[in-house]
Amino acid sequence: MIVSEYVRGLKNNYVRIRELSLPDERKYQYCIMKRGGITGLLPFEIRYIDSDAYMYYDITSRQNISTLYSKKPLDRNWVISFFSSMKRIRNEAVRFLLDPANLIWNPGNVYQDLKTGNFGYLYVPYLDEDNGFSEMVDFIVGHVDYEDEELVRCVYLVAEQYKSGGDAYVDEKIYSDIEELKKPASGMKNTVQAGGPGISEKTVSEPERTGDMKTIYSCSEAIGDEFTDFWERPVKLRPEEKKHGKAAEEEAKNGGIISFFSRIRNKDRRLRKEYEFESEAEPAVAEEIRYSDAETPGDEDPEGTVFVDLSADDGTRRLNSENGECIRVLSGGSIVIGKKGEDADLVIDEKEISRMHARIFLKDEDYYVEDLNSTNGTFKNGVRLKPYEQKKLSKGDEIKLATKKLIFT
Repeated sequence: MIVSEYVRGLKNNYVRIRELSLPDERKYQYCIMKRGGITGLLPFEIRYIDSDAYMYYDITSRQNISTLYSKKPLDRNWVISFFSSMKRIRNEAVRFLLDPANLIWNPGNVYQDLKTGNFGYLYVPYLDEDNGFSEMVDFIVGHVDYEDEELVRCVYLVAEQYKSGGDAYVDEKIYSDIEELKKPASGMKNTVQAGGPGISEKTVSEPERTGDMKTIYSCSEAIGDEFTDFWERPVKLRPEEKKHGKAAEEEAKNGGIISFFSRIRNKDRRLRKEYEFESEAEPAVAEEIRYSDAETPGDEDPEGTVFVDLSADDGTRRLNSENGECIRVLSGGSIVIGKKGEDADLVIDEKEISRMHARIFLKDEDYYVEDLNSTNGTFKNGVRLKPYEQKKLSKGDEIKLATKKLIFT
């Protein structure tokens, strides 16, 4: 399993991977990677620290897709773009005599430029571990836009065929299956023909996702009585492919991944609406209390107004400006701060702020600040955080985003 960590330089941010043994830099893969210039691969170099060797990859101005799409779905254009990029980078690796199996695919280590949308990949020379592509497939299935039925069908079929065919399916057929998404929408068709042998024709329900998609292919135990089918349409198998005996019993019991999708649709739609409501909530504004010189706190005025002590801590946490103005009331969950409106919950439209600069989130009853690989840095009480480093916040802490200061109260 690839273990990476984030470090910052004077002007650049990096993800680095420690080599288990000192590399022979004369070998071809190291030489070609250090030379650079391969479109789609992150800039690469080897550094030695205390007799240990580390592979450094420059991720400045990029965001890993695990963070970038934690709150928003992957739409059709993104899926097409990603697999097109995947095809190009694999072909580019082959052109330079690099093994495509050494490309890293887990969502935390695939990066996207927020300005151009281009993807950047890690290539680990002489990799002898899993490259994380199964994690990427699970991530796409778990975050796909479930309002697009044909997209869901396509992603599901890709996931099923990769599960059964492995790398051979990736080499031979995955791109042609994704190409089907470029064809004009066929409307509300309910039946789809799988792209490869051994895949049945199935009636597809409109699905939804859950928070834990790692169990998505063996999900019968996750289906509870509280879920109801969105469409009451059974899975159809071709007559020549009907299952018998224990296989048929198991099929009827589990209902397949499509049945699972349909059962959880309503739950996920509700969760999305709750998130949208939370994101759009307006900050609370403290009521201004006035009293004349003749009044003293605690006394009632002629209209019956009573002084309220606002200094008491009611447990509510806020982000204030330097002059004490409340910018945002924190109500649990997480908020992303940045200058890109579609990706940020709290927008600070200043040129030194990154599109996704930092995140404030609640964990175990405490709030934390996390730098999101920002260009100009996130600081807590004057100390700069590493990319994706998380620090617990205490009341009165100063959070500085580049030159913009916020006070956590």
